[in-house]
Amino acid sequence: MTASSTAPAVPAFRLLFPPGWTRHQPTPEDERELLQAMRSRMRSYGRPDLEFQLTAAVKASFRDLRSRDGVAVFLPTEVPEHTLVPMTITAVRLTEPSGASLDGHVSDLFRQHGAEFLGDDHTIVRWRRTFARPKGLEGGVNEQVNYLVPVPGSARRAALLLCTSILQGTEDPMPVEDLDGCIALSDAIVSTFAWSPGSPA
Repeated sequence: MTASSTAPAVPAFRLLFPPGWTRHQPTPEDERELLQAMRSRMRSYGRPDLEFQLTAAVKASFRDLRSRDGVAVFLPTEVPEHTLVPMTITAVRLTEPSGASLDGHVSDLFRQHGAEFLGDDHTIVRWRRTFARPKGLEGGVNEQVNYLVPVPGSARRAALLLCTSILQGTEDPMPVEDLDGCIALSDAIVSTFAWSPGSPA
């Protein structure tokens, strides 16, 4: 799957987040402002290892967004001081290079990657991946939860990919219950997904 300027555009959509999450466009200006604010907050936690990993992850997310027809990135940049949420959620438009339906790719997700539907309406496809050594985060672990939503009016030729990345420190791995909590939070956020009124059917 890839990005294509000739594919149907992604309509406006809505997600509900806990307080403190912010949406950013994949522009260099947004990236610089976000990194400056994030580094200032992370230093108050006394976790230079996680600060380094989050900085690298944000840079990688913005690079990926700009190279893959990215739509937005969501981060917990304004959560309370005592709350640490090492997560990012990115949104990217996906298409089949030939312009064909994405049905074949979705079938592969179910057969080869353990995909399942998120919710009883069988609209959002969900699957998980774990990366032991993400690029630029040597020794770290990136737990990734992906969600694929077909773009309305595209005859399933275009979809929105929401990708949640959960980072763990190299010296202080996240307890299992905290990781499960982050995954549950990701599922809860994405379960609120809705196309904005006026989107094509």
